Amino acid sequence: MIRTLMIASAAALALAACTQAERQDTAKDMQAAADKVAAEAKDAANSAELKEVGAEIKDAAGDAGQVLKDTAKGAIDGAKEGAAKVEAEGKDAAR
Repeated sequence: MIRTLMIASAAALALAACTQAERQDTAKDMQAAADKVAAEAKDAANSAELKEVGAEIKDAAGDAGQVLKDTAKGAIDGAKEGAAKVEAEGKDAAR
């Protein structure tokens, strides 16, 4: 917290020592940098590579869902077979 306050104070002092023209130039430079970062982020978001990665993730999620569904079905089928076997063995033991 103190470090942040010190940095903010130093920045304020440095800014106060600047002329109006220097502050305007700095503001323009900062705006240009922010615009460049925003444009690059937009380009990255719309890139074919990112869209391909998204499609691959979607396919992988679908595959994982199918595997889980098949596994659950197999577990249910196995449980039914096990219950039927136990029931049959119970009937044989009762005879």
